[in-house]
Amino acid sequence: MNIYFLVEGKTELNVYPQWLSHLTPNLSRIDSAQDVNTNNYFLISGLGYPRLLDVALVNSVEEINECANYNYLVLVIDSDDMSEQEKVAEIHQFINDNGIVLNPSCQLQIIAQKSCMETWFLGNKKIYTTSVGKHSEFYPHAKFYDVSKQDPELMEKPEGFVGSTSIYHETYLRKMLAEKNIRYSKAMPKEVFEAHYLDQLRIRVSNTSHLSSLKKFFHLCETIATV
Repeated sequence: MNIYFLVEGKTELNVYPQWLSHLTPNLSRIDSAQDVNTNNYFLISGLGYPRLLDVALVNSVEEINECANYNYLVLVIDSDDMSEQEKVAEIHQFINDNGIVLNPSCQLQIIAQKSCMETWFLGNKKIYTTSVGKHSEFYPHAKFYDVSKQDPELMEKPEGFVGSTSIYHETYLRKMLAEKNIRYSKAMPKEVFEAHYLDQLRIRVSNTSHLSSLKKFFHLCETIATV
């Protein structure tokens, strides 16, 4: 089983290797796509959208077709203000419009993170501070939406917020983690890639109907780990 991961940005590039070491311990990471052998995965970032599709996807498909030894191409992209279904349809439309043909022995799997990966991180109920002081920077966010009880993927941005839903979710996450004296950055998302944090997300997904796009990612990893 060999997997080629094409992810959107820096956060995924930092977090996915840590998560995959727990979720798919049967796979070992390789530094070059051409080094693929058995039970390997290669991970590369598209360095943002739309470059992820315009440049990276085309290059990745060429690499996969040349190697002819990958079972899955996993494309990870933020859905932002679109639904998962709309984002997936957009990608398939791009593939059709540009005549991109993937080796038939390699299956395309699209993970549309709803709204972004930071949305998933909001699913850790243990990290949520239930009693927030009115002078806390997190207070207005906690009053707006309680991600410990409500599905983080359904949280919209407040009226008047300048920026996308994804940007608001990242802002919310920063303030939420700051309540626990945890500093979050895309370049160094330390706490969220730890095994204990991942375990809480798995519990949330198992015990509720929340975070449906994260559930799809976990299901894919279970499939990969058992083949």
